[in-house]
Amino acid sequence: MPGTFTLKILGGGLLLAGLLMGHVARAETETIKIKNFDEFASYFEKNGYSIRKWKEGKQDVPPYVILDIPEEWRKKIAPEMPVDEKKRTFFRLSIPLAFVANHGIIRDQGKLRKLEKDSRAGKTLSENDIAWLKEQAAAYALEEQELNDKFWAAFAERMDTIPPSLIVAQMVEESGWGTSRFAAEGNALFGQWSYTGGIKPEEQRENKGDYRIEAFKTPLDSVRAYMLNLNSHSSYAEFRKRRAALRAKGKPVTGPDLVGTLIDYSERREAYVKIIEEIMEHNSLPPLDHVRLASGKVTYLQLE
Repeated sequence: MPGTFTLKILGGGLLLAGLLMGHVARAETETIKIKNFDEFASYFEKNGYSIRKWKEGKQDVPPYVILDIPEEWRKKIAPEMPVDEKKRTFFRLSIPLAFVANHGIIRDQGKLRKLEKDSRAGKTLSENDIAWLKEQAAAYALEEQELNDKFWAAFAERMDTIPPSLIVAQMVEESGWGTSRFAAEGNALFGQWSYTGGIKPEEQRENKGDYRIEAFKTPLDSVRAYMLNLNSHSSYAEFRKRRAALRAKGKPVTGPDLVGTLIDYSERREAYVKIIEEIMEHNSLPPLDHVRLASGKVTYLQLE
């Protein structure tokens, strides 16, 4: 039974900061300070974490989150590391970010399904529930409409997870393994543009206006903003449509299945898609699409 009121959406995009900050991954958290990258490697190994085991499905990805990308990573650590060790270190940092970010969407999906069930059953939604729907609908760029079949279907198509292999591969390409100036200065891992503030490129592209690269408080906020971009912008309608089709057929949703729909993500178009495909393949990332996030409290890592 459809709702009897209309959601009045507040200007799309204005609520992004609040949504990002509102995603608390778990009720219990702890913060650990890591003095340097040698200590980070020791932390990783001491806890028995293994990228190889993640890819083999023998170990769930642990819910730890880095709070910042140190300038030292860009200027000194990464340039002096052997390539294989640099890649391994970045994957240790980036893969858990993808899984924790997806977990936030999974939690929101559960709430959305409950509200849909209540609405169809004719129950009156609370003011808090209505406020949440308005906020989420604005963030996901849904047009104003009643709580009917079309609304719930459109919402479900947009509020969905992104394959970890795709998240990590684009993070690698867009941030240069976390060594870009934008990553170091603003935790910007995907090079998302902004016309309302951020980090100014040294050389702005002609005829593109006075744009900036959006800066974020944490790397996790950057990942969540990227995911919301794919889940809401009109340029990625085909991405969402193909993902929904795979869901409808009961098939797994993977990075290789969806990467071809991101032709508008970069001005390089087909060449960009090819690069992301190669990053996924050469680094054996697709198996991550079949792995879970481990249960337990989130550990925040402060890299000093």
